[in-house]
Amino acid sequence: MNVWYVPDPARAALRAELGLLGALAAEPCQFEPFHDPPGPDELRDCVRRQLHRHQELKRRAGATVPVPRLCVLSSDRPTAVLDAFGFEPVPGRPGLYRSAPGWRVEIVVISELPRTRDTLVLRLLGARAVRRDAIRELAALPDDAWERDIALPWLARLGFETQVEPSARAAGDAEEEDIATEVHQWFEQLKQSIRDEARKEGLQEGQLRVLTTQFEKKLGRPLSEAEHPVMAERLDRLGSDRLDDVRLELSADALAAWLADPAAR
Repeated sequence: MNVWYVPDPARAALRAELGLLGALAAEPCQFEPFHDPPGPDELRDCVRRQLHRHQELKRRAGATVPVPRLCVLSSDRPTAVLDAFGFEPVPGRPGLYRSAPGWRVEIVVISELPRTRDTLVLRLLGARAVRRDAIRELAALPDDAWERDIALPWLARLGFETQVEPSARAAGDAEEEDIATEVHQWFEQLKQSIRDEARKEGLQEGQLRVLTTQFEKKLGRPLSEAEHPVMAERLDRLGSDRLDDVRLELSADALAAWLADPAAR
C-alpha cells in the first residue's frame, strides 16, 4: 500500500508537533510502508510509481515540476537496498537514510529510530518488540495526547483484522496476537472511560440546569448571555455545594455582583 500525501499550508504549526513524521510530511510525498524490509526489486517498484506520479504532475501542470519525494518506511534494516543503492545516513537523524539528491528517496528504518516521543507514531508501524514498546509508551501518555486520538482506533482495527486462529499460531504469530490483545483491552478501557466521562458530563449538565433555574428565581430575571458561561465555569471550579451556599446567603443584588466579579469564590 502506498500513500500520496499533499500538506495543507494552513496546518504547518500542527505538523511541527508531529516530530519526525511532521518533518517527512512537510512537502508532497509518496509514502511506501513495508512490514518486512524491502529488497532491490521492491524499491525499484516504488521508484517506478514515484516517476509515474512525476509524469502525471507534469502533465497536469503543463510545465516542469519538482520530482516528488519518496519515503520508504521499513520495519527493519533493508541492508541489501541501502548497500546496493548507496543510501547514506542523515546526520542527526538516527534511522533515516537518504539517496543521492536527484533521486529524492529516503528510507526510514523504524527499528533504528530513537525511543522518543518525536518518533512514537512512526514506531507504531514497527514489528513486534518495537511496536509493543511504542504501544506501551502511547498508553503512558496523558489522556489528551494527540497521539492517542490518532493511533488508538487504527491500532484497535489492526488488531481485529490480524488476529490469528490458535491452531495456526506460530511463535511470531503468537507475539503479534498478544500485541493485538493488549491493544484491544486498552481500547475497551478507553471506550469505558469515555462513557464514564460522558455520564459525568451529563450529570454536571443536569446540575447546571437546576442551579441556573434557582439562580434566575433568586435574581428575578433570566441569566444574561455573559452569565451563562460564568455559571458553568464556577460549577466546574467551585462545585454545586458552594453555588447553593452563595444562592441562599446572598441577596439578589449581591448575587448579581458575585456573578460579575471575576475573583469571586
